[in-house]
Amino acid sequence: MQQTEFQENEEKLNIRKNISKYLYKWPWFIASIFIFVLSAGIYLRYSVPKYQSKTTLKFDKKQNDLSSALSDLDNLGIGLGNADELKSEAAVVNSRPILMQVVKNLNLNVEYFTTGEIKDSQLFLNAPITAKILTYNNKKFISSQYIIKDVKSDQFTLQNDKQENITGRFNIPLQLDFGTVVFHRNSAFPVKSNYKVIFSSPIEKIKKLEKLIQVNLPDEKAMLMEISLVGSIPEKSEAILNEVTKQYNLDGQKDKNLQAQNTQEFIDKRLEVITKDLSGVENQKEDFQNRNRIVDLQAQAELALQNTSENTKALLQQQAQLDLLNSLSGEASKGNNQLMPSNLGLNTSLEQSISQYNQLIITRNKTLKQATNENPAVIEMNKEIASLKEVIRDNIREQRQAVQTGISQLQNQIKTSNNVIEKVPGQSKVYRGIERQQNLKEQLFLFLLQKREENAINLSVDVPKAKIVNPAFTEDIPVSPKKDIILLGAFFLGILIPFAVFYLLFILDDKIYNRDDIKERSRLGVLVDIPSLKDNENHLVQKNDFSELAEAFRVLVSNLKFVLPVKNTAKVIMVTSSVKGEGKTLVSVNLALTVANKNGRALLIGSDIRNPQIQRYDNEPTKRKGLTEFLYDDSVNVEELIHTSTTNPSCDVIYAGSIPPNPQELLSNGRYQKLIEQMSSEYAYIIIDSAPLMLVSDTLSIVDTADATLYVVRSGVSKNILIDFANDLVRDSKLTNVSFVVNDVSRRAGGYGYNYSYGYGYSQTKDKSSWWKKIFKS
Repeated sequence: MQQTEFQENEEKLNIRKNISKYLYKWPWFIASIFIFVLSAGIYLRYSVPKYQSKTTLKFDKKQNDLSSALSDLDNLGIGLGNADELKSEAAVVNSRPILMQVVKNLNLNVEYFTTGEIKDSQLFLNAPITAKILTYNNKKFISSQYIIKDVKSDQFTLQNDKQENITGRFNIPLQLDFGTVVFHRNSAFPVKSNYKVIFSSPIEKIKKLEKLIQVNLPDEKAMLMEISLVGSIPEKSEAILNEVTKQYNLDGQKDKNLQAQNTQEFIDKRLEVITKDLSGVENQKEDFQNRNRIVDLQAQAELALQNTSENTKALLQQQAQLDLLNSLSGEASKGNNQLMPSNLGLNTSLEQSISQYNQLIITRNKTLKQATNENPAVIEMNKEIASLKEVIRDNIREQRQAVQTGISQLQNQIKTSNNVIEKVPGQSKVYRGIERQQNLKEQLFLFLLQKREENAINLSVDVPKAKIVNPAFTEDIPVSPKKDIILLGAFFLGILIPFAVFYLLFILDDKIYNRDDIKERSRLGVLVDIPSLKDNENHLVQKNDFSELAEAFRVLVSNLKFVLPVKNTAKVIMVTSSVKGEGKTLVSVNLALTVANKNGRALLIGSDIRNPQIQRYDNEPTKRKGLTEFLYDDSVNVEELIHTSTTNPSCDVIYAGSIPPNPQELLSNGRYQKLIEQMSSEYAYIIIDSAPLMLVSDTLSIVDTADATLYVVRSGVSKNILIDFANDLVRDSKLTNVSFVVNDVSRRAGGYGYNYSYGYGYSQTKDKSSWWKKIFKS
């Protein structure tokens, strides 16, 4: 639990530390924000505002069909959907042919400007002088600009980029480098100053318009199209949009008329072909009817069926009558005078003869009952009966022949009707095929006639391709530059740029600035932070000194009590560093002066015999012998080495002496340990100013004499790798009881803002530097 709280506190400290690094660079942030905001203000002051102009078109699908004569093809799935149609029309709106016509009609390839000291202002409708390009003599021409000056009543002077002057007259063609141009004077606007005119190739202007004109589809289902343009002159933008929509509708009308004409020609050609086909089918039908003697095939088939039925009935009747006649003929052929059947529906004459015959038979039979066969009356009646019977037989014979003839005729009629009926299916199939072709040709013929009339109406009606819902208008608020966004962006850039610079500097910075940097890389303790000193400040701790430097070394002495062992002899403190220039000599001298003030006498031994520096802090240096002489000459007495400091009489100093050729051998010959042992009984503290550890190995030869080692690093100078070097020495047991001292720590070391409380309540001085010096100092 305690470890978790410790980690959280450490994270908070790291966050606070990182933030404080940037907060102490606040003057740079303020200066950066001021510069960026000022630059943004200047940009907004002299930039040309641009406004967005819009126009809205609405498409009607019925009107959008260029050829209503062929609109029925949509039922076959050939027509496109609304979305696809709108997308294709959006490409047409921004097509080069339409834009080329817009450039020509509005003369957009000629632009006019009034010249100014900082920026030029473009003119459109209120230009006092206008120009028009008549011909081009350079196909590779892109653009060219001229200055119009010295304008008189009908004369003017042009100045090109080469400072060449060309004199011309209004309304008279003038030959320039790229082609022929004519200038016109607009008397409604006076000429006040020089004007700049820029001639451009129409293709180049079209390329710019292609990028500027934007076509959007806000609602595809509603068939709406929005065309927008961003420009610095609203009147010009609106004129361009209005001309684009005008040319688009004209182009659509032209396409519509062209397609209608093509449709008309197509229909006429098809009508001619269909007329020929229809005439051929009708001739074929006529030939078939003539060949088969058909007027109405169905009626004729029904008549044949009816005739067959009636003839069959009549045939049956005739056959029945023939059978009756045959039977009657048999009766008539018999020799007896019997009665013959009557009322059989035979011929009237035959019926009358049979009736007379039967009556004579009855009369004769009645007479025979009273007379004999020889009776003259009976004989006469027998003659009459024989005569009538012969007549009856003749009548039967004649009637039977007539019936047989009728039967033969009926059979022939039935056979003829059956032949007709048998031909009907085949004739009907052929006839229906001919009629089907005739009906198809007739329907197509009528359809084309109808579509020709519709197409003629469509050609005569002038309906725009798209309805202009909103004519071109311009938004009141400019789209660029956006004042609020630019100022806000400048403000954030003013923060971001120095932040990025400092972030990069902090990332690349591998130096040590205070004790926190050491704690991040080492477990060794930090006893004190020595404040940074100016060149004009005293670098030595004096008696009764209450400066920040003196207070820092008092803190160091107090912290040393927790590090040094308890012993009756002198406490030996060795001061070292990794490289030279880190301030170990300053720490050694001031530590000796501080402990000598309040803890008894102290001895400072200059043990860096390669590069002695202690004498720099003594106002009265002497040439007496030093440590080197004692180490290589056994005859040298210690008293000859000791020198009392001029700053503090309680502090004695042994200088390094002459620089020997073999420092390491001298320090390791054993006499140095004897010196320390001898001086331990005479002093309370012995301070050793040793050589840097990373450069030479001299210090390692005498490290066993020290009770504690102060490892000095310099804020803003020492690098992180030196901390790793010190850790390695401790880990390898080459140094023992090591603590760090951070030297030359400024109030804003590394941007951390380390403030000292030393001297609080005393006569500490305040920094009265001017604000601009503080900025550069930060």
